[in-house]
Amino acid sequence: MKRSRIFPRIGCSLGQACSRLAPWLVAAAVLVPAASAAPPLSEIATSEQFYQLALEARSEGNYGVMLMRLRQAATRGELEAQEMLASVLLAGPALYGAGVKADPCEAMHWAHLASERGSATGRHQWMVLNGLRDVPRIRKDCRPPPIYR
Repeated sequence: MKRSRIFPRIGCSLGQACSRLAPWLVAAAVLVPAASAAPPLSEIATSEQFYQLALEARSEGNYGVMLMRLRQAATRGELEAQEMLASVLLAGPALYGAGVKADPCEAMHWAHLASERGSATGRHQWMVLNGLRDVPRIRKDCRPPPIYR
């Protein structure tokens, strides 16, 4: 029996269809296009799910992903994400390493949104940011944050 050059370890002869391999090839042909056709996470996840993914990333020490997921959740209106995002952006590299830069402008934006929705934490963060000595300079330089999807 001659062995196939393509699949030398499978005992298929060149003249026969490989009965053991055929179901796997069919399954791969069917499943690969279906997997690539799945909608992106940003279209199907809720704000709470993004927030939970951010908490998981934080517990794993993956702060870049945490920041991305917090922004996605906060943009979609998740109050806890807005509060946490303001805290993360205030602390920056002091708590989260060099991957997370402190951004008082964006922190002010998220704290303000959270305080408008009745958050005591957001109100406290807003008061802290308003008590900074260089707030007038920060406010002039601040631009609205981009929308994160």
